[in-house]
Amino acid sequence: MRKNRMLWPRRAKIVRNLLLSALLGFLMWDAWGWPAFSFRADLRRTERRMLLPEPELAAEIETAGGVPYRIELAGDVAVTAYPSRGTFFTIANHSVHRLEEGPNLLCLPRPVELPDEEGQPLTCVCYAVLRPPKAAARAVLALHNDGGDFREEGVREGDVYLFYVRPEPDENGRVRISSSWFLMKELNYELDFFDKDGDSICRISG
Repeated sequence: MRKNRMLWPRRAKIVRNLLLSALLGFLMWDAWGWPAFSFRADLRRTERRMLLPEPELAAEIETAGGVPYRIELAGDVAVTAYPSRGTFFTIANHSVHRLEEGPNLLCLPRPVELPDEEGQPLTCVCYAVLRPPKAAARAVLALHNDGGDFREEGVREGDVYLFYVRPEPDENGRVRISSSWFLMKELNYELDFFDKDGDSICRISG
């Protein structure tokens, strides 16, 4: 005697097919190396593919619009990244910087917004110094570009000094930041480090 098979309801079949399709999609995503669920996870995977040493977080700065900008050190290499929308998930838009001996000055490719005394955002360009001298208690950046000459005191964030530079407003009170502010080849600088007694211990320029 044949046993009657219980037929699946139509809705159950639809749910089953959707689950199978989702499983197949994730298997394809994993096999083809598509973006990870977060930009930090995607950055980890990128660093492993480049066979870099285990990186250490140097700083994570919040740029305009609340977008995080991450700086990591892996041996003689600095890896910088910020999240960017990928095909399906967020990916890490990363850059690799070969570090020279001693302090290294980098520029964040995105503007940073800092609150003024009234809490209104002020747009700045942020420069980061990696590998400052261990004895440094202060750092001062003198910057020269097409906007003029600027002198800024560094803000210590862990093992990194950050400099927030803002152009002077024009006659209409507007601040204009050209692309040259973000290109190290388009500017000149002198960077001085001082110990806790105020004595100069190191200077680099570029």
